[in-house]
Amino acid sequence: MKHPILHTLLILFTLTIVSTRAYAWGETTSYVLDVPSEYTLNTIETGPTLALSGPGATLTYSVYTNTFLGIPGLGGIWVQVSTDGGRNFSDLVHDDVSTSNTTKTHAIDANVTHIRFITKTGATLKKVYSNVKVTRATTLATTTTTLDFGTVTNRRSANLDASINFNNTTYNQQVTGTCTDPNFTVTPTTVGDTGEGQAVPVTFTPTSAGTHTGTVTLSMNGKTVTFQVTGVGQTTYYTRATASATEGGQAYVSFTSFAEATATSATKNSGLTTASSASTTAFYRATANPRYEFVGWKRNLSDATYASTDAEFEAPAYTYNSESSANPTVVTYYAVFQEKPNVITLEPTSSTYDADTYETVTLHRTFLQGYNTIALPFDTDVQALTGRNSADDWVAQLTGVTYNQQDGFTLFFQQVPGGRIHAFQPYVLYLGQSVVDPSWTNITLAPAQPVNIAPTAGYSTTSGPDGSSYADWQMTSNFTAGFSMNGLYGIVNAAGALQLGSSTATLNAFTAYITPVSGAAGVKVQSAFTDSFGRTTIIRGLPAAPSTPDAPAHPATSASPSHAADNGVFSLGGQRLSSPQRGINIIRDASGRYRKVVSSRTR
Repeated sequence: MKHPILHTLLILFTLTIVSTRAYAWGETTSYVLDVPSEYTLNTIETGPTLALSGPGATLTYSVYTNTFLGIPGLGGIWVQVSTDGGRNFSDLVHDDVSTSNTTKTHAIDANVTHIRFITKTGATLKKVYSNVKVTRATTLATTTTTLDFGTVTNRRSANLDASINFNNTTYNQQVTGTCTDPNFTVTPTTVGDTGEGQAVPVTFTPTSAGTHTGTVTLSMNGKTVTFQVTGVGQTTYYTRATASATEGGQAYVSFTSFAEATATSATKNSGLTTASSASTTAFYRATANPRYEFVGWKRNLSDATYASTDAEFEAPAYTYNSESSANPTVVTYYAVFQEKPNVITLEPTSSTYDADTYETVTLHRTFLQGYNTIALPFDTDVQALTGRNSADDWVAQLTGVTYNQQDGFTLFFQQVPGGRIHAFQPYVLYLGQSVVDPSWTNITLAPAQPVNIAPTAGYSTTSGPDGSSYADWQMTSNFTAGFSMNGLYGIVNAAGALQLGSSTATLNAFTAYITPVSGAAGVKVQSAFTDSFGRTTIIRGLPAAPSTPDAPAHPATSASPSHAADNGVFSLGGQRLSSPQRGINIIRDASGRYRKVVSSRTR
């Protein structure tokens, strides 16, 4: 039997024992209490006080009672907890105890700081308990109730921190957050096992004017807390859209339209936006200088890619806003230009070109053997065009027009000495052999300027059928693709015959046409070419052009006035021959039809 005094001292001593075990991270279970020791309680006795090293979630322990003459002890065992640092305890649970060693499990509050075991009045025999463990609890709390961001300029950002207290069962947990208002965002934050006053950043980026409010929910390891957020989007802002250009062109911008961008006095900025127009689209327009071409728009010249490769480019008028009209946010786009290759091809079917100086100019056209019309935007000569020196190649201009009732109108073309071709003037070009895509070097192209050539001699108003005279006829250079030939005369084939154009007839650029007098309607019109020796070749005209543009034209005809109605043989240039010669001949048969015949005869 125990001595009463010694027993009392033992109880007092045991009450001062505080037993804990440090937890090693990496174990399968995280404990804030892990005491494997075995303790024995007699009748009406209190065990040692066990301190938790953090918030707990679940208590487990093993317990059994001894027997006397096969009869187990009575009264069970009590678990008591303290939430004030071990000063005061309250009963958590009363467990019955059997003679076999069993494991008991109980949930505890995360605020519990100490645990102890006792036996009370009515208990008999000893109670033995061991392996007392408390698993770590996951907790999340916040001292933040509201974050007020005040007034923030639209599309700019402001940051405030929420404060949390937490306890984790594992390392490197991430606190994430969402908000009911998308203008507020939470920056995910990684935390350790426990902490107080941990900052979690919240960002307010208003996208529209006015007050924004929402509820933020923070989450960590299955736990959540909430708090409120509020902020005001700035309602006054000023932005200027500007345009700049690299060498080789100009850049313009307007809040109104592309046309307005260049209609103003060469301005390079759009003016200021206000609260009502800050979302206005900015219209950017780029124009290239001669010999330069537009490449694209960049937000910054150092950017690797282009924001747009269209010369006319629409973009938002702002990316950010300034609250000061004296110092607005400036949004600039740069137009990038590059120098074009110093060569050009003149296309008769498109006719447009840049006026500039070029190393090489090519005319994309096939000139037939025989008669052609030509007009060029630069000075040259026949030898430079053909690349050969041949008396069979020459140019002529309209110099006179005669009229009589038998032959009708005869248009006289005089060969130009030296084969000179002056810029913009209209010519008839005769070639002994065809020429394809002629080229010139070191040529300066000027803007197209059609020139009218009036004849200097011919019939008088008294002899004309309608009171007109030779001066009322004109030969004009043409630099327009698809030019309408309705009511105008042109050379329609290599034989040099003139033909009146219908409403569907058209003419390519870099050519020439003839404007008749009103009295020419229904009257024969023929051409006559005079060489440098004064010899003249007359070529009979053709009937009016067919009503459809793809209808075959009549072959060219050639004859002198005195033999125009006779059968005969003619050269491609229109000279009458006594018999077919080697090469191409034009034959007029008894029906009056003309046809081309290739002869191998050698004289």
